[in-house]
Amino acid sequence: MSAPAFSDIAVAGARKRSALKFSVAKIISIGLPSLFFAVFFLGPLGYLVLLGFWRVDNFRIVEEFSLDNYFDIVRNFVNGSNYGFAIAQTLYVAATTAMAAVALCYPLALAIVFAVPPRYQRLVVLLAVAPFWTSYILRVYAWQVLLARKGVINSAFAYLGFTDVRIDILFTQTATRVGLIHYLAPILVVILYVAISNVDRTLIEAARQMGATRWQVLWRVILPLSRTGVVLGLSFSALVACGDVLSGSILGGGAGASLIGKLPLFAEMIIRAYTSSTNLPHTAALALVLIVVMLSVLFVAYVVTERSRIAVK
Repeated sequence: MSAPAFSDIAVAGARKRSALKFSVAKIISIGLPSLFFAVFFLGPLGYLVLLGFWRVDNFRIVEEFSLDNYFDIVRNFVNGSNYGFAIAQTLYVAATTAMAAVALCYPLALAIVFAVPPRYQRLVVLLAVAPFWTSYILRVYAWQVLLARKGVINSAFAYLGFTDVRIDILFTQTATRVGLIHYLAPILVVILYVAISNVDRTLIEAARQMGATRWQVLWRVILPLSRTGVVLGLSFSALVACGDVLSGSILGGGAGASLIGKLPLFAEMIIRAYTSSTNLPHTAALALVLIVVMLSVLFVAYVVTERSRIAVK
């Protein structure tokens, strides 16, 4: 009787030690990232929110609750500083950039999945992501050199004899989109590649055996089954475009020409307020407005993604 009892005690002790080790490892693996997230994201974000409710008196920040910053934003929403029009410009540029970026990257991801041998696909994806290793600022300035009136592209057209052909989009929101698409493309290729590669090949083969053409397979099988990745790509692109400053400032010229007029992006207005004013609480309030806009975009993307995922099931 004593031997089984001793073995049971030993097994129970081993299980407790194993559970203890697992719990410690679990606490460390969850606690450290959570601590990092709280210190370097939630902490600054909380201070930004708090700063937006303070005010400035005689060039000094007064730490008392006030809604003056938000009242000023509301007063200048459609006149004065035109914050509302800047938000409309931002959403318009973000939406069109997202659609253009996904439309350009989807065929590339499609080609990687179906035209490249499986053993070379990771290498091709790695090459597609390679531009992301270079500095974003350098790439934006490179596009400025390419798109200038006497830049590389127009000089090449003149050298080839096409004197009537000229690209004149620098300092417009079209150039802003070019810079954003270049920035987003490597990440979108990965997102869309994963979505397309997870499409069940048997469904594609079944559609082909039933007489569907390649275009019909693409529109009725591949695209619907990969639309979750498409929605994720669109939402990611829109969020990045909403918060981007470099492309809008360097390529778009701040208030670049667009379909809805020469208006700056809202992120550009925040940078201008930060560099030209000593009212940091007002700048923080503007930043919080942009965060609310981006969260709204994220919420819409989440709802659409969930509906897309349920529809696929």
